Amino acid sequence: MYYQRLKYALLFSGWLFTLSVNALDTHQAPQLSMLVNTCVACHGINGSSVGPATPIIAGMHKPLFLKAMRDMKSGKRPSTLMGLIAQGYTDQEFQLMADFFTQQKIVRYPQPFDKEKARRGRLLHNQYCNGCHKIEGPTELLSNNLAGQKMPYIRQRLFEFINGEDQTTPVMRSSLKHFIQNNSESDLDDLIHYFGSHQ
Repeated sequence: MYYQRLKYALLFSGWLFTLSVNALDTHQAPQLSMLVNTCVACHGINGSSVGPATPIIAGMHKPLFLKAMRDMKSGKRPSTLMGLIAQGYTDQEFQLMADFFTQQKIVRYPQPFDKEKARRGRLLHNQYCNGCHKIEGPTELLSNNLAGQKMPYIRQRLFEFINGEDQTTPVMRSSLKHFIQNNSESDLDDLIHYFGSHQ
């Protein structure tokens, strides 16, 4: 019964994705459909992930999408499967995927969070993160929006920067070092709960 439901869910997902691709330039649609369908299994329909440790890539800034893919392909950025997957694509294919995902509307799915931690995290975010990862206020984002990202994913990425596993974005490592010097690991958890509270 489980596998039958899974089969129909995947078929339905593919149908929804086909509808979104049909709006694109017809000569690129078959190639794009093939490329993006490989992302859907982990990153969800149109890049809005439902998995606990898989990031939302819908609405991602194009330069940052391309940097992430190139860094994973080269091995500069730590990853589980993406480093291997990215090696199978050309830069032109990265461009096509980026063009698609940057145009997709983010869907934020519910996840459990602690309201008190999220309240404290909001204050920390406004003090340390909101300049680049704008959630409140009219200023345009300088970096990707973390609102609604999966909390296990955010936690993993933060510690990759803190521990020096990811040195692709020096400003993130220095910013987190500054945060840790002035706060604690539990404050970092408050920040994560704030991001997860946007649903």
